[in-house]
Amino acid sequence: MDLRARREAAGVTLETAAGSLGVHRITLSRLERAHTVPNRATVSHLLHLYGAPKEEAEAVLRALAEAKEPGWWHPWRDVLPEHLAGVIDLESAAELIRVYSPGVIPELLQTPGYARALLQLHHPRATGEEVDRRLRLLRERQERTLRRPVRPVRLWALIEDVVLQRPVGGPSAMTEQMNFLDHYTRHRGSGITVQVIPTAVGGHPLLLSGSVSILRYSHPLLADRLIARGLHPEAATVTEDFGAVHTYLVAMDETAALAPPPTTPLPTPF
Repeated sequence: MDLRARREAAGVTLETAAGSLGVHRITLSRLERAHTVPNRATVSHLLHLYGAPKEEAEAVLRALAEAKEPGWWHPWRDVLPEHLAGVIDLESAAELIRVYSPGVIPELLQTPGYARALLQLHHPRATGEEVDRRLRLLRERQERTLRRPVRPVRLWALIEDVVLQRPVGGPSAMTEQMNFLDHYTRHRGSGITVQVIPTAVGGHPLLLSGSVSILRYSHPLLADRLIARGLHPEAATVTEDFGAVHTYLVAMDETAALAPPPTTPLPTPF
C-alpha cells in the first residue's frame, strides 16, 4: 500500500488526512505503515482525497480485495511461524532479493535433504509428518518465488565458505546441495547469483551481522524492505527504514566486492 507516498505527492498533511477521516493522526500513521489492516471505505476516501483517477483508484481497491484473500500458504498455517507469512508475501512480490546467510545455505536455495536436516534440528520434537509439511511449504515457497512464470525474482546470495564446509544432512545431502549451487555458478542467465566469501577475506562489513535479506520492488512507490532474522521467530525484524536498509545495502556491496566473482568454482567441501 502506497498511501503515504500518495498523500505526500498530493501535498496533504497527515493531520489534514486524519481529520477528513475523523481519526487521530497516529491512527492514520499506523495505517500508512501497514501496522493495521485497511478497509475499503477508508482507502477509497483517501484515494479520492489525494486526487487519484477513478480507474487507478478502482485498481488499488481491487488489489486490496485480492490481498485480503487467504494467501497460497494458508493450507500450511499450522506449521507456519506468524512472521513468515508476511515475509512470504514480501518475497512473492519482490523483483530482487539480496541475502547474506552466514551460518547455513539461504532457505530459498536449500535442496530437500539439506533443508530436512535443518528442519529436524530446528524442530527436534516435530513428528515426521510435521517435518514433511514444513519441507513442502519451503518447496512451494521456492517455486512461487524463484520460478514464478511472470517476472521471476532475481536472487543474489552471499554465502560464507565455511557454510559449504559444514556437513548438514550427511554426504548425499551435501552433494545434492553443492551440485545445485554449482549449477548457478556455471549458468549466469538463470537470475540466481551465488557468491562465496572466502575465510581468507578476514573481517568484512557483514561479519557481525546475522542472516539478513533486502527485498526490492519494481513499483517506484514501494520502498526496499530489510528482513533480519534471529534464532527465535519473534526476533525477526522487517523494516523499510531508509537508514537501516541503506546501511545493509552498502555492507552487502562492499562485502561482494571483496569476494571472488560469482562465476568462480565453488570450493571443494569437507
